[in-house]
Amino acid sequence: MKPLFALLLGLCLTVSGYSQGTVDERIAALVQRMSVQEKVDLLAGIEFETKAIARLGIPSLKMTDGPQGVRWGKSTAFPASIAMAATWNEPLIEKTGAAIAEEVKAKGRHMLLAPCINILRVPQGGRSFEGFGEDPHLAARAAVAYVKGVQSRNVIATVKHFAANNQEHERLTISSGVEEQALREIYLPAFKAAVQEGGAWSVMSAYNRLNNTYCSENPWLLTDVLKKEWGFPGFVVSDWGATHSTVASANAGLDLEMPTGQYFNAALLEAVQKGQVTEATLNDKVSRILRAMIWAGLFDAQAKPDESVVGSADHRAVAGAVAREAVVLLKNEQNVLPLDLRTVRSIAVLGPNAPVARVGGGGSAFVEPTAASTPLEEVVARAGGSARIVYARGEFSDEDFRPVETSALRPASGGYGLRGEYFANPDCKGSPALIRVDPQVAFTWKGVSPASSLPLEGYSVRWTGSLVPPADGRYEIRVRTDDGVRLWLDNTLLIDDWTRHAPRSHSTQISLRGGRPVAVRMEYYNASKDGSALLAWRPDAERPQAAAVEAARGADVVLMFVGNNQEVESEGYDRPTLDLPPGQNDLLEAVLRVNRNVVVILNVGSPVVMSRWVNRVPGLLCAWFPGQEGARAVVDVLFGEVNPSGKLPVTFPKRWEDCAAYGNYPGNAGVVNYKEGVFVGYRHFDAKNLQPEFPFGFGLSYATFAYRNLVVTPGGAGKPVAATVTLELENTSRREGAEVVQLYLRDVESSVPRPLRELKAFKKIALRPGQKSQVSFEIPREACAFFHPVKKTWVVEPGKFEVQIGSSSRDIRLRGEFPLP
Repeated sequence: MKPLFALLLGLCLTVSGYSQGTVDERIAALVQRMSVQEKVDLLAGIEFETKAIARLGIPSLKMTDGPQGVRWGKSTAFPASIAMAATWNEPLIEKTGAAIAEEVKAKGRHMLLAPCINILRVPQGGRSFEGFGEDPHLAARAAVAYVKGVQSRNVIATVKHFAANNQEHERLTISSGVEEQALREIYLPAFKAAVQEGGAWSVMSAYNRLNNTYCSENPWLLTDVLKKEWGFPGFVVSDWGATHSTVASANAGLDLEMPTGQYFNAALLEAVQKGQVTEATLNDKVSRILRAMIWAGLFDAQAKPDESVVGSADHRAVAGAVAREAVVLLKNEQNVLPLDLRTVRSIAVLGPNAPVARVGGGGSAFVEPTAASTPLEEVVARAGGSARIVYARGEFSDEDFRPVETSALRPASGGYGLRGEYFANPDCKGSPALIRVDPQVAFTWKGVSPASSLPLEGYSVRWTGSLVPPADGRYEIRVRTDDGVRLWLDNTLLIDDWTRHAPRSHSTQISLRGGRPVAVRMEYYNASKDGSALLAWRPDAERPQAAAVEAARGADVVLMFVGNNQEVESEGYDRPTLDLPPGQNDLLEAVLRVNRNVVVILNVGSPVVMSRWVNRVPGLLCAWFPGQEGARAVVDVLFGEVNPSGKLPVTFPKRWEDCAAYGNYPGNAGVVNYKEGVFVGYRHFDAKNLQPEFPFGFGLSYATFAYRNLVVTPGGAGKPVAATVTLELENTSRREGAEVVQLYLRDVESSVPRPLRELKAFKKIALRPGQKSQVSFEIPREACAFFHPVKKTWVVEPGKFEVQIGSSSRDIRLRGEFPLP
């Protein structure tokens, strides 16, 4: 056994210094020695790992989430991907990917399940914060940078979710109905760039169906486009539980089923034996996985993981740099910012996000930070010695809910708690496998079932009894479960969500009399290996708005920290509305009645509607979900230590009805039709002549910039460069700052309807006061192409093209044109 192990280890050493042919020979030699059973074993995971083949010395490939940092114990929490995109800084995104990869290796893992590069089509999409925004060019550049950064440390990057995975509503079954033109121009370019330019070794197939075929068994998507057309040499891994068949998935191009072998198991072995799946197909899958493992050095002697890099000063510095450059200054009337502590003597720090570090969105992307300060702490640290700081939360947040106390629960049998009936089926049917009294409903079952008599997944629970409030008042009752839940109070069904989903909260409000019992019944079912169930409440009488209004009344400036959190924006569900969470708009309006000098700081991962107050606040910052260094970064911007340079990677609408997906979301009969075609995001707002609240690419600075002297030089017939563009950018202020120069292109004479402008290039330029810079772009001929909806191919039509140079998609400073022969 040892000589064979040594032989195979030698065959599969790192590719460094060897030709691709040598690597392929080594892979072929190893595959030849594998039995069909061992090949099948390699194609099905165990939670977050592949199976090791000990006989042949094939190690386990170990994976971890997610795009904002390593989700494997405490790690550096980097800003959300949408914040990375807001920097418009490719080198910084690449540096972030490298830092995350170093922590992946420090955790003893080899593969990062990131980046998420799906286009933001639906602004309330639960995972919008995980992507790079609404534009395919910006998303592609960010994706390439991120992948290059990750893989510079020999960690496998996994671009996801392939493809047209643009909503969480019914994400496991919904069919995205997308014409090929929209796929090619909007939803696939970032994947193509990540594979061909970034060199990504892994692509994750999405949960949804694409044009009625599940992505994990879609041969056009996985084989025709990805592997053949794009020449992808790596492997396709399913999203967790996104596999629905054996033969269809295997023949379509899925290579690795995760998190278990529900379909790639004995059924796959039998399919090979029957000739339904050829052994050549099996060998190709195994070879792709081995090739990536060899590249990642898994067959080399492994260095001991260096855990000191996790949360290191260097990584915190990278996280801080991204957070600072991601801040988008949306309003700055009367130059309310930056705050000057020579004149500002009192500051009211308000809002539910002030005393909490909102590091990221929820679900599989959430990272437990190594350390994180809060905005309140950072304001006090920066200004507490010079100004009077008054704090009031002003409104609840999710942290204010507490499990309903045992003393407020009564089972019918007497005593305290609720009667729990546990069923070995998902429908609360038949006789319970277990009956007990639970003191509270506040459970997390991670990788275990509630009892030995219950299965690991597919069980259900019914809790019954009475709820006895301690005092009169209006109460908000909340349930939070991982999968289905129903709640009755006084025999009235108030919450009904009997669906499979990630942890999700639902609330209802009810007036209660102190000491008077109310019948309660809560039903829950679990469909996965991890379960959770919570019954919580908070009395409305505790609403703290009055204290916030009083704090604002006498302050020189109000800093209002509002927005979403990991409960509102998360995997498994979409937001029901684009509004801020309940109570926050009311709080803002109440504060504005007593103090107009309000600066709002938004923690969001996607657009929110601000129409109730946006025209009355002089200062507005979008800080996104800024990671563990985010609070300090925001305060740096507020007090002028940092000049904001972020730009919006997504349009902020005035209302949901103005968005491209309105009327074509969430879908009907299991299908969501992308009827808007290529007119997504700002393309839609331009085509419909709609005024957004804040346009794509927008972001103010404490500096000012002048754009001058545009020169457009045509490339000529037969040239790969369609045109060269030069201009002069000048910092016309007394502050150092950075500007993102954006180049948009319009096909003026197209034979089919085209957007009024499309982002084709950008550069972020830092300038000292008074400094000028020559900015140049080359427009490749393929940037003038579009996918013809009738010819079903990319075409470049001769004619006139307009060059638009802007500070945003709606702030075009210079225009020129060139003929394309």
